[in-house]
Amino acid sequence: CRVLESVQGISMTYFDYRDVVRHPLVGRIVDAYDKASDDH
Repeated sequence: CRVLESVQGISMTYFDYRDVVRHPLVGRIVDAYDKASDDH
């Protein structure tokens, strides 16, 4: 994502588990990214 931060017209939005409530699969995807982030 950092590669795209300097591209005009693109912005990044970061969510956590409190923002994602619509579908259980989306919550599991967010959890997986959080875990991967903690591992590095």
